[in-house]
Amino acid sequence: GSGSLRAPMPGLVKLVRVGKGDAVIKGQPLLILEAMKMEHTIAAPHDGVIAEIATEGAQVTDGTVLVRFFEEQAISIAVAS
Repeated sequence: GSGSLRAPMPGLVKLVRVGKGDAVIKGQPLLILEAMKMEHTIAAPHDGVIAEIATEGAQVTDGTVLVRFFEEQAISIAVAS
C-alpha cells in the first residue's frame, strides 16, 4: 500500500498520533482533523509505513496531502539489506 491520504475537507490538524517511519495497520488512527467544529479521525486505509505526515496545528485545504506512505518495494528492499 503506497500513495497518499488527502484531506477530505479544509480544517486544522488537531492531533498527530504517528510519526515518519512508523509502521501502521489498516484502520489505525493517524491524526485528528478538526473541521466545521467537529473532530474527524483520519485512519490508515491500508497497512504501510509513514513517509510523511502533516504537522500538528497545520491549517489544510481540501485535497492537501495529510499522509504519504512509502512504496512497498522500498520497504522490502530496506528490510532485505
